[in-house]
Amino acid sequence: MGDSPLFYFIMKQTEQEKKLYKMVAPEIAVMGFELIDMDFSRGLLRLTIDKPGGVTLDDCVSVNRRVSLLLDTNDPIEGSYRLEVSSPGLNRRLKTLKEFDHFAGRQVKIQTKEGTFRGTIKGLAEESVLIDIDGTQQEVPFEEIQKANLEFDL
Repeated sequence: MGDSPLFYFIMKQTEQEKKLYKMVAPEIAVMGFELIDMDFSRGLLRLTIDKPGGVTLDDCVSVNRRVSLLLDTNDPIEGSYRLEVSSPGLNRRLKTLKEFDHFAGRQVKIQTKEGTFRGTIKGLAEESVLIDIDGTQQEVPFEEIQKANLEFDL
């Protein structure tokens, strides 16, 4: 995993979100999870966590408790806020290169101007997503992706 997707992810955030990310991500990592998305708007701090094998409701509750304690101790947010911790949904939308890298091995549906691709995420090649479509590897440039969702494979 290169630095550029994470750097890109952090660049899009506000200064406050960058500060929160630097505080929260290592704490979540210590617990054995990866912080794959964070959004702070209108008094709601929304964290999306994942781990190999998936995340349970108990995992979300324990991360919520630990992050609440961390934020109460350091007090980085002015005023009141709500904290929400969730797992990636089964058909979750993928928005960053980091997310495509994180979900390598999972089924995906990618929409571009040229059409729709369904396959297995194989990883990244610089600014492109590699997917396997029925045994053929396809490279889809990230900037051409209009919409992408994980597909729940039964």
